[in-house]
Formats: sequence, structure tokens, C-alpha cells
Amino acid sequence: MRGCAKVFVPHTTEFLRGTCKVLRFLAVIDYETFGDSYLQVAERVADRSEMIWFRAKNLDAGDIYRKAAKMRELLPDAFLILSERPDIAIAAGFDGVQLNERTLPPETVEEVFPELVTGYSAHSLEEIEKVQADFFTLSPIFMTDKPYEVKPLGAVDVTDTEKKVYALGGVTVSALSDLNEKGYFGYAGIGIIKGMI
Repeated sequence: MRGCAKVFVPHTTEFLRGTCKVLRFLAVIDYETFGDSYLQVAERVADRSEMIWFRAKNLDAGDIYRKAAKMRELLPDAFLILSERPDIAIAAGFDGVQLNERTLPPETVEEVFPELVTGYSAHSLEEIEKVQADFFTLSPIFMTDKPYEVKPLGAVDVTDTEKKVYALGGVTVSALSDLNEKGYFGYAGIGIIKGMI
């Protein structure tokens, strides 16, 4: 096994399948939020993130691929996750894919693309218990600014799931100690990045 102490070695899946200790910040680079500055933002947070999740909604497949490929070229050593599209993730040289209830199930992706780590966007503890994936985001934990009604879950305890769960949604630095006590593997977010750049 390649080294995996404090800095994750990219292009392996060991860290999320039980053998590596990592830093626990999942940076969400949302194209709708950051626009054409997405690469600069990713570069700024790369050394403080265990993973970077590139979320590109409302773009066609070609645009997603081109933007993802640029991110990989810019950050050859970062662990990169792409939303929903395992085929584009493979083509762009990404390390994993973030799935949800509308996509292929993680077990299918792992069978067809065994080299990809699978993340899953969950919105309840029941969903986390039911789905098998390498890691999960659980959201919304806290209130967050959205154009639709948000019903925060609060810092629910995820210890009993015995799964790697990242808290997502309205997470601030002041909330991190509470999350640590509730069994979260880490935290994720878009808003928290704005305080880093």
C-alpha cells in the first residue's frame, strides 16, 4: 500500500475503504456558485482539502468533461470527485463520483467502474443505513441560503451508522467541535470555502 498518513496519495481507493487516515474536509466547488473562477477557487483550497467535489449542474456533457479535465490538469495530485457522471469522471481522470437517489446506485457504479470511489448524497439517517457507498454527505445539517424551503436536520448523531459521513449544509467553523462529537467523519461545504479565499 502506498503511504497515507496525513496527506492522501491520489488515485487509490484505500483511504475511504478503511486503511488510510485523512484530513476530513470535502471542498465543494460548485460551478453555479463560483462560475469561471472555479479553477482558482479549487487551487486555493486544494492543500486544505482531503477531496474536492466538482459539482457542475445544468451543463452539457461536453462542457462538464472540458471543465473537469482542466481541473485535473491544474491539480494532478488532488483527489477529485465529480457529480453524478462516472463515465465523465473516468474520462477526465477523476478519482470518484458523487451519486444520489436519481443516479445509478453505488453498487452498479462500483461494478462497472471499480477504480472509482463512490460518494452518496443522503438526506436522512435511514438513507445512509440503506445505501452502500464509500462515503456519504448528509444534508442539510444547518440552515443554508437556498431559493426553496430548507428544513435543517441539525447535528444528528451518525455514530451508529458506522459509515464515513460528511456534514453538509450551513456548516461553520464554530460548529465543527459539535460535529466531531456526533460521529461525523468530516464536513463539506460551499459557503465555508468563501472564508478561505
